[in-house]
Amino acid sequence: MDGMPFPLLVLLSGAPAPALPPPPHPLVVGHRGARARFPENSLPAVRHALAAGADGVEVDVRASADGVLVLSHDATLPPARCRTLDGRRVPAGLAIRGLSFEALRRFDCGAVTDPAFPTQHAVRGALIPSLAEVLDLLSAPEPAAARRATLFLELKHEEGPATLSPGRDRIARLVVDLLREKGFTERTIVLSFDHVLLRAVRVLEPALRTMPLVSTRVELTALARREQGAWVGVRHDHLTKASVEELHAAGARVFAWTANAPRDQDRLARLGVDALGTDDPEALVERWKKSGPS
Repeated sequence: MDGMPFPLLVLLSGAPAPALPPPPHPLVVGHRGARARFPENSLPAVRHALAAGADGVEVDVRASADGVLVLSHDATLPPARCRTLDGRRVPAGLAIRGLSFEALRRFDCGAVTDPAFPTQHAVRGALIPSLAEVLDLLSAPEPAAARRATLFLELKHEEGPATLSPGRDRIARLVVDLLREKGFTERTIVLSFDHVLLRAVRVLEPALRTMPLVSTRVELTALARREQGAWVGVRHDHLTKASVEELHAAGARVFAWTANAPRDQDRLARLGVDALGTDDPEALVERWKKSGPS
């Protein structure tokens, strides 16, 4: 139990938790790096979010066939966004889990822009990065914000055949070992929609902060207690003033995902959420610099 956050100890004991003070404004977290500006889950997207002044970056992680943690939201290489190095469209169904890290580096997932984000810049030659590369970037002296930023690390997992995901214990071990090796256990919040996977992470490293994610309406304080969540991640339009206050009273911090419209971002700030995920952290940082949440 050494190193376990005090609010979490209170949650486990069943005693009333001290209410957490509301932040002056939420931490700005770049979703998938900064996918409104650069290809998602790429090093250019992470660099951009940090240079723009984001307080944290969120990336999605999976394991390759040879056990390297890599950045990818999807279980398979998306043909709409990835090309071979000679420019050919990748075939559908190529599983991240089925390819070695060396094989994954033979694809360019930055040459084609995402039509959902008209401000996104293509970056030809943006290879799928390893999580280790991201941790090295967050340890670099430049940009100055890199060494202050929090890593919001989302673990992806599919049920069913191991062709798409290794076992939960395997993922948890790979993540915990790498974070320890790089000295990132205190700078990282591990999040997932797979709450069983988060439990496996906590067994290996109780000091790591974890965050259960939810996309449906559930009883949030019960979730925080059941999953020992130092944080709880909630779809932004499901949050209310009452739910935020209840989570704070239970000793859990609140992460709202993923809000891009200024009116939604300002509403969440008024609610008192602790962190806010957005695809365009630069726009939000600049807007709040000028006027703050309205």
